Amino acid sequence: MRWWWFGVCAVSLSIGCSKPGDEPGKGAATAAATSAAHAAADVKPGSYEDWCGEHGVPESQCTRCNPALIPAFKATKDWCEEHGLPESQCTKCNPGLKITRPPKPSGG
Repeated sequence: MRWWWFGVCAVSLSIGCSKPGDEPGKGAATAAATSAAHAAADVKPGSYEDWCGEHGVPESQCTRCNPALIPAFKATKDWCEEHGLPESQCTKCNPGLKITRPPKPSGG
């Protein structure tokens, strides 16, 4: 009887300690979902397709995905040092700020 409880406890611990990414085939699905959250490189800036779904800003202005954009924001004094992103995108400093995705073109 003791071995049975030991087995139940061991199985329970192994199930409880597994991470969602540990499942076979799950890594590819997560990578595909992440890439779907980002705009393709050839989209028109400011368009519906120019959207970073991961960070909720236009992809062409997403400094978290493209750190090379940071110097341009800093040069125009549009930078929040405290939170490490453009002030124009900082909802922590500007709680009323609403960044909305442009509308999807009709007929497309």
